[in-house]
Amino acid sequence: MSLRGRFSIQQLVLACLVGLVVGFGAFLLTAMDSQDQVLSMCYPGLMAGFDPWTGMPHGTTLHCPQLNIDGTQSSVAQYIPMPPDLATRRAIPVPLGFAVGTGFVLIVSTVSGAWQRRSP
Repeated sequence: MSLRGRFSIQQLVLACLVGLVVGFGAFLLTAMDSQDQVLSMCYPGLMAGFDPWTGMPHGTTLHCPQLNIDGTQSSVAQYIPMPPDLATRRAIPVPLGFAVGTGFVLIVSTVSGAWQRRSP
């Protein structure tokens, strides 16, 4: 019994599609939170949430206008940390979900191919 050295294009495309769905799906399911709204005269630079690459939480960054002594206006960044109940959580990173989904499809296709070759 010899093992096939490579996968077909259809298997690779299916594996990538399933990997993307699993990666983003797992991230979105584990990154859901209450999304506390911040009322301010500032405009958001980065909303509180989770980094899709690492799954680590981050707070909100706001850009607030500030009037200087000479009458000009500048922007000051203000950071609001994530609430403590969410700061201890982690989300499943998209690359990890992609690897799991892709690996699962490739393993299943390899096993089913071996079963098909083995059957009379």
